[in-house]
Amino acid sequence: MQEGGDALRVTHVEELGLPRPRVDADLVLRLQKYRNPDRVSPVVREAARRMASLAEVLVEPRGWIRFRSLALARSLRGAAEAALVILTIGPALELRADDLVRQEQFAEALLLDTAARVAVDALVKDVRRRLRDDAWGRGYRLTPRMAPGFVDWTLDEQRTLFAAFGATPLTVQLTENCIMLPRKSVSGVYGLTPWALK
Repeated sequence: MQEGGDALRVTHVEELGLPRPRVDADLVLRLQKYRNPDRVSPVVREAARRMASLAEVLVEPRGWIRFRSLALARSLRGAAEAALVILTIGPALELRADDLVRQEQFAEALLLDTAARVAVDALVKDVRRRLRDDAWGRGYRLTPRMAPGFVDWTLDEQRTLFAAFGATPLTVQLTENCIMLPRKSVSGVYGLTPWALK
């Protein structure tokens, strides 16, 4: 990635220490279109509780942030800095969900996969809160996350984002089609813009 003849410059790479996210069984049920979890049959409710608990055990949260990309910051209108993120809950949970499918425990597999989604969303919220708090403390606002595959940013740009991490050992890999593995992984870019900008 080049900007004005200069290579992409980054001043800091940090691996995040992320806590295991809490996975709410009621949220798992709501995501499966149960409007009122209290009215769900005891069997399904117990299965959702077990899969949410299992998700909390199997999640192996990892995340990396690469800071102060001058070239990327220039592409984000008014941004003084940019933070590139890659987050994952690790492979254990999706491997267990795949095992449940092979054992034809389809309801449990579906609920565990939904619990994984809840865990990933919790990681994204945690990292966004950390970045927002740091930005506010330095007089910046945090932009919404943008990622390859959003709007008109093509998915193949995932390669560029991953390349920006250089030799940093990541446990997230890209397939030939730019799909992240483990599947429950998230990438993106946040911009930091001065409060004075409207």
